[in-house]
Amino acid sequence: MKKTVSLILALVMIMGCVFALAACKGTDAQNNSGESDAADVSKDDSPEAAYVFLDEKLGIESYAIGFRKDDKELADQVTAAYKALVKNGTYAEIGEKYPDIKDYLNLKAEDISDDEIAEQGSGDANYTFKHGFDLDFPPYSYRQDDGTVGGFDVEMAQALCEYLGWKYEPVPFNWDAKDAELTAGSCDCSWSGFTLEGREDDYCWGITYSKNEQGILVAADSGIKTLADLAGKTVGVQTATSAYDMLEGEDGKSELCQTFADLKVYETYTIAFSDLKAGAIDAIAIDMTAGAFLIANDKK
Repeated sequence: MKKTVSLILALVMIMGCVFALAACKGTDAQNNSGESDAADVSKDDSPEAAYVFLDEKLGIESYAIGFRKDDKELADQVTAAYKALVKNGTYAEIGEKYPDIKDYLNLKAEDISDDEIAEQGSGDANYTFKHGFDLDFPPYSYRQDDGTVGGFDVEMAQALCEYLGWKYEPVPFNWDAKDAELTAGSCDCSWSGFTLEGREDDYCWGITYSKNEQGILVAADSGIKTLADLAGKTVGVQTATSAYDMLEGEDGKSELCQTFADLKVYETYTIAFSDLKAGAIDAIAIDMTAGAFLIANDKK
């Protein structure tokens, strides 16, 4: 009898502990959930809301591949292979990986006929294609965190070499050195979101593969709503870019530039964006795709 009573008492005590632990666990879970929810709300400062483009644009541009003026045969071969990658869906597939770019891609498979494309494997297997590009111009070309190169243009160049049977060699450089690198033969082309307009006679141009826009990127709470609001402000821009040419050239937006307190020129847009976030500058003149990429990746 005593054993029976003892067993019953022990069972009651065990069940009580179980219920107590369950209650405690439930309370902790609720608290943790509540804390997590509160943290999520407090961090609702996504870059999409923090940084915006002005509605007014600086201009429209076309991206193409620039070769030395006497390299027409190479330019034509690359163009024919590029069209093949459009035709077989590689162009669109790579574009899907870069949402900031895909809406600006202007080539369509249905517009390309079979007699315009290069035959797969038709390239010289001993030839090394030296792809010259801006080492810090995402999402077109850039060094990734692991030290390798990536971006839409890099992936397209790699796919093109694979299609033709060429070897691929990346040649990254500061963009303002592109002409020196090309002239010296360090690379075969400048292929990195390279604007054709205003340079039509300076290079032998390959295929035009993207239409883009130049805009002004600002902090959403800056109070800057129009181009006129940039008067007296400090604006950043990357050297040797079409945005720089628009603001500093005799045509385009040079009159707008004269209203700025200062036009600060950077080696890369990544550095300019860091200064914008730090409040060191008020705005950035930048192409829409590069700006959208910087905003999206700042969230990560």
